[in-house]
Amino acid sequence: MRNRWTILALVFLTTAIGMMAFASVFPLLSLWIKDLGISRAEGGLLSGFWYLPGVVISLPAGWLFDRYQVRRVLLFCWVFIVAGIALMAVAPSFWVLCAGRLLFSIGMNANMIGAPKLLGQTFAGRRELGFVMGVYTMAFTLGVFLALNLLGSIGASQGWRPAMQLMAGLSVAGFALLFLIPKSAEGVETSGGSGVRFNPFSLGAGAWLLSIAYFGYSIGTEGFLTFGPDALVARGIDLARASAIVGAYAIVALVLKPFLASQLKPDNAIAYVLAATFAALLAIGFFVAPGMMPQVAIGVLGVSFALGMPALIALPSFLFPPERSGQCYGLYQTLYSLGFVAQPLVGLAADRTGSYTAGFGVIAAYCLLGALVALPVVRRLRA
Repeated sequence: MRNRWTILALVFLTTAIGMMAFASVFPLLSLWIKDLGISRAEGGLLSGFWYLPGVVISLPAGWLFDRYQVRRVLLFCWVFIVAGIALMAVAPSFWVLCAGRLLFSIGMNANMIGAPKLLGQTFAGRRELGFVMGVYTMAFTLGVFLALNLLGSIGASQGWRPAMQLMAGLSVAGFALLFLIPKSAEGVETSGGSGVRFNPFSLGAGAWLLSIAYFGYSIGTEGFLTFGPDALVARGIDLARASAIVGAYAIVALVLKPFLASQLKPDNAIAYVLAATFAALLAIGFFVAPGMMPQVAIGVLGVSFALGMPALIALPSFLFPPERSGQCYGLYQTLYSLGFVAQPLVGLAADRTGSYTAGFGVIAAYCLLGALVALPVVRRLRA
């Protein structure tokens, strides 16, 4: 039992660091637009490079995590993470910044498959699995919160380079933490082995529908976080305060996740996803409504994250055995990676219309897609 909770703690810390690097675009985008002379559409492209590698690597990575020892594959992933963040920290131009983002994204996209796979097989068959996935997804929230507040504050006072240099140091620390995962801990060395075949089409219709729902919800809510600070800056709010306002969603999510995740079970997980998606749509409506305080929208968004991410991340481990869950998480990440095309459309809509209202309309469309496919019937579909 001690090893299980040690694994959860280490996965939580490393994922929080990786998500902090992922979310660095949120508070620093305005600085990159100003310093590097890029458009908002190019800013969307930079954000979109987070998704691009997953189109190619996610399914093979899921198979590797099913076939080989998860710890070893994770260490390999973090080589790309460290290299990418280091390159971003010293980038002299927009395209070098993009190259660093791409390298980082190769490693972190794979990490997003291996980390829940590791927890799923470590806690397989235990009643606390839903709670564990809720705690794990708190790392997403914490990483984004720290990016919006810590990196946003550093960026506002010292510039974006010191902020990314801090991230480079943290990424090295995250890589070192992976060596502390116990080699002999239950679940770490029990991947499916050499008999696992690469065949994502054998997962069944449920896995594909869930992956579409994951895409819609994730792309929509991440579009909100990506462009939310800059939208507030366009309203005349300074960058540090704008980042802090958007980052406050994390406080709500962190408070609610432990309780809500403790009630999460295979039979109610889809209901959680649907409630979360409709809460996200409500938050978008509040955010663009004239005269509405943005803090109200951010609070509702926090509730959405507290409901949605634990359920979406837990569902593959609920529905699939450990030796096949890696490929399901890989399918998740593959469809999610279509955000490379989807995210720039948000910035393009804002550029073309001169207003973020149209951009948030695109964001709402992604969330609505997630709601339409995350129907209760999905929970009855098994591989």
